[in-house]
Amino acid sequence: MLELRHGRDYFSPSQLKKLFVSVSSLTSYLKKKWSTTASMTLGTLVHCLILEPDEFSKRYIIIDDRDICKEIGGARPSSTKKYKDWLSAVADDNKGKDFVSMKDMAIANKILRKCKATGIIEDYFTDGQAEVTVKGVANGYDEEFDGLCIIDYDTDFVSIDLKTTSKPLSKFKYDANELGYDIQASITNSLNNKEFIFVVVQTVEPYDIGIYTCSEFFMKRGKDKVNTALHNYKFYEDEFSSQVFNYEL
Repeated sequence: MLELRHGRDYFSPSQLKKLFVSVSSLTSYLKKKWSTTASMTLGTLVHCLILEPDEFSKRYIIIDDRDICKEIGGARPSSTKKYKDWLSAVADDNKGKDFVSMKDMAIANKILRKCKATGIIEDYFTDGQAEVTVKGVANGYDEEFDGLCIIDYDTDFVSIDLKTTSKPLSKFKYDANELGYDIQASITNSLNNKEFIFVVVQTVEPYDIGIYTCSEFFMKRGKDKVNTALHNYKFYEDEFSSQVFNYEL
């Protein structure tokens, strides 16, 4: 069993994605304070509506600022003190909830309607559990290690990851390689021995939906990447660790 020494008692897919690149990438990832982007905010909203619709009203408040903007007038009403005071009052009345813009809500509802109309909700997100944490010994690699994965939606036989993208669906296979989704699928399968699939929804017109199963090639590539990450971990000593790569041009 691999002894972990990077301040965590497990390897997650995100950690291994960084470690696959280099030890320095892992140390930077562990120290980084993450900020939320607009695409991440929309993606989280879509996840909630599809995976945990009953949680929406507990987590979100829709910001309908049309009346206050009309009242303030001008080219940029949202930059005024009056608008900020109004927004602060809304926040005080809805403590613990995240703001959702009318624009994001409209997009998310279009995606949700299409998922329902195409049967995606019924076929993939009705007979399981959302946000399932799986932790255990990941085996089948060059070394065994303690792993942890959070599964978007887990059923008796299939683990499902819901992805959002603004790109054409034909580009997803390239993102899956570049962003290490094969690592994610490999580790999850190692921990629960279930089939792994991706449900991918576009966040722009035409809001296409794709179902991606994982081929043997895809899963082997993920396994090979994990083994490379484990090799790189040999160079990890502390948060200042680094390594030198040798290349031939």
